[in-house]
Amino acid sequence: MGLILLLAGLSAPPTPVVEGPEPIRVVVPLNQEGEVDVAELVAVLARESGLTSPDGENLIPSRTITLPVTGLPGALTRTVLEETLGPGLRLEVREKTLELALSGPPDKLPDRIRAFASRARSALDRRQRHGFFVRPSYAPNDPGRPTVCLVHGINSSSGSFVHLIPELEQAGYGVVVYDYPFNRDLDETAPAFVDHWLAFRQRTGDARPWAVLCHSMGALLARTYVEGPRYRGDVAAMILIGPPNRGSAIARAQGVIQWIEGLNTAQDPRGRALAELGDGIGEAAEDLSPGSAFLDRLSRSRPPAGVPYFILAGDVGFLSRETRARIEAQYRLLRRRAGLLGGLADAAIGDLPAVLEVLADGTGDGAVAVSSTQLDGADEHVVIHANHVELIRGPLFFPEPGPVACAPIVLRWLGQTLPATPPGASD
Repeated sequence: MGLILLLAGLSAPPTPVVEGPEPIRVVVPLNQEGEVDVAELVAVLARESGLTSPDGENLIPSRTITLPVTGLPGALTRTVLEETLGPGLRLEVREKTLELALSGPPDKLPDRIRAFASRARSALDRRQRHGFFVRPSYAPNDPGRPTVCLVHGINSSSGSFVHLIPELEQAGYGVVVYDYPFNRDLDETAPAFVDHWLAFRQRTGDARPWAVLCHSMGALLARTYVEGPRYRGDVAAMILIGPPNRGSAIARAQGVIQWIEGLNTAQDPRGRALAELGDGIGEAAEDLSPGSAFLDRLSRSRPPAGVPYFILAGDVGFLSRETRARIEAQYRLLRRRAGLLGGLADAAIGDLPAVLEVLADGTGDGAVAVSSTQLDGADEHVVIHANHVELIRGPLFFPEPGPVACAPIVLRWLGQTLPATPPGASD
């Protein structure tokens, strides 16, 4: 919009216009996912602006981030680049390339490119490390201290288990956590989990089976391995807490919420928006939507023989039963009164009954409906009175230590399948 107004203001000038310096023009290839490599973009801009070695080389991040350039995430990428490189930036996305034209006083361009490179480096520092990480309690191949692997969900990290981990370790378990970019397409992060799992166990020489405890979307990653063709028979139990096995009806809001948050942080010099863009905006949420291609494929798999599946769901939502009934009545009235208005409501809300199933007390935990947690072939399915975050006492809502809602049931399941020797217990 700013560029349109600028062009409108320059149209039909009453006096001859003195042309400025020729803008810097660069062409950067896109990867197979249609994303642009930030390190490569910095390198090309540095070269074309005359930031030569060693100055230019020092600008280029040693690692990189790839940014989307199309759709809603692409619009956010454009905003972040304009905020950093200035209003004289013009972008055009081709089939396999991103073309940029950067205009402005030649003596100011190097500073703008340096600012962009600085944000990219800050974004890399902000990005969470991904892969398997061990706690001091981890003891590979120790039969007295079996391993529990923790896999977090969307909008989260292994830090979400901060209150649960001590309870597992006090019960005698070694703990390994897995961190991953939760916003990326599950067709990317699920196979990466399998690769990381196999590589980690080979590197450590760990031959004993683990229990895998997952929260929310993490269950889908773990299921991809255990129910897939590369499974090596090294899982003793699957414990799925609030798993969206059949999707989540509110997943569609994830991308919009993150896009708005990205706009709010576009000017952050510490590179927050760049870091979040690099991890994806709403890609995983599409896979979590009921009926997605990912969920459809996963629904055809089954728990393998010899691996017990335990599922824990919560039924504390954010709407009372009375509020749910009132919303449903108002929605039915709306649809009867206006076809067009009703159609707009459908587009904005989606499947309202399914959304209310997630949000209402007794039927969902605020993020996943109880019915969506169910899985054919599971050994036990338990519902307790807790919301999605409360199930594991996530620090976002519960920063202080306290009772972890899932712990008693989780420890019972672990004791049945992978008994441990608590520290200090007599032989």
